[in-house]
Amino acid sequence: MNDKAKPLYEDEYCLLKIREGDEHFFNLLFGKYRNQLFAYLYRVTKSKEVAEEIVLDVFLKLWHGREAITGIQNFEAFLYKVAHNKAIDFFRAAKRSLALQQALWEAMAEAPADDNADSRLLLKNTDALIKEAINQLSPQRKKVFELRHYEDLSYAEIAATLNLSSNTVRNHLAASLQFIREYLEKNNALVLLLAIYFEKK
Repeated sequence: MNDKAKPLYEDEYCLLKIREGDEHFFNLLFGKYRNQLFAYLYRVTKSKEVAEEIVLDVFLKLWHGREAITGIQNFEAFLYKVAHNKAIDFFRAAKRSLALQQALWEAMAEAPADDNADSRLLLKNTDALIKEAINQLSPQRKKVFELRHYEDLSYAEIAATLNLSSNTVRNHLAASLQFIREYLEKNNALVLLLAIYFEKK
C-alpha cells in the first residue's frame, strides 16, 4: 500500500494504520487532538494535572486496544466520549476523597473570575446552605468572598478596595472556601455539589 497516495490527515486512515501497529500514525492523531481534549478536560476538572493524566490515559487506552479498533465512524466524538467517561470516574473518586474535594475548591479559588461563572452557578444550586455558611464567616472574610465570587473582582482589586495585601486576600479566600467546603460536607451537600458541577459541564 502506498502511504503517500492516502490522505494521512484523515482519522479513518490513521486508525487503520494504528491497528496495524504504526506508531507514526498514532503520534499524528495524538498531536492533532491532544490540546483540544486537554482544554475540554481542564474546563471540566479544573486541574491541569488531572486533565493531562486523562488525556494520556485516553490515548494509551487507544494504543493498547488498537487491535480491536473497528467501526469508529467519528474519531473525535469517540475520543470525547472516552474522555467524558474518565472524567466521570474522576468525579466519582472525588466524592470519596477529601483530598480531591479540597483540590477542587482550591482550583475554584485560583481560577480567573471569568472561569468561575460555572462555579457560581453550581453554588446557586445549593444556595440556602451556601448562604448559611457565608453568613457565619467573619465580616472581613465575608466581604472578600462576596467581592471575589459575586462581583468578579480580582485579588488586586479586592486588596485595593479593602486596603489589604493581595496575600491577605488570598488567605481569606482560602480559609473561606475551606469553611464552606466543610459546612457543605457536614450537611451532606458536597457530593451533590460535585455531581451538579460535572452535569453543568
